[in-house]
Amino acid sequence: MKRNNIVDKIQERDLKQLWEIDREVLNNKAEYEEIEKNYKELKENKDIYALGYYIEDNLVGAMMLYIITLPSGREATIWDLAVKEECRRMGIATKLMNKAEEIARSYDDISRIWLFSGFHRTGAHELYRKLEYDENRDKAFIKVIKK
Repeated sequence: MKRNNIVDKIQERDLKQLWEIDREVLNNKAEYEEIEKNYKELKENKDIYALGYYIEDNLVGAMMLYIITLPSGREATIWDLAVKEECRRMGIATKLMNKAEEIARSYDDISRIWLFSGFHRTGAHELYRKLEYDENRDKAFIKVIKK
């Protein structure tokens, strides 16, 4: 079945396209084999969603939604939202975000979504503000412990 103009779960056959998007948009230097390994692990976890947006069965946008359990309860986090440059300004990122929110709302015990984004991704930040994400509520600090 051909996927066209829809958000769907990323399947194993889409990993090469996901790898290309990650390299192009997120500057991810991971080897393809690492993407394959990660996919196999996340496929087994019902609280991780690899979502993609498809045009004529081609993956043109992707994101990760994680449902995590903290001492304070369960929450949702969005990571690695990326849309191919030639497909931007078509509402794809908004559709991916809306789907992630829909999934998070389906969990009765989740009341908020965390979103992580690099400081340099100012265009994406405009979208997040438009979708009513509060950038002034919390601050994340990151320390690299392995290179």
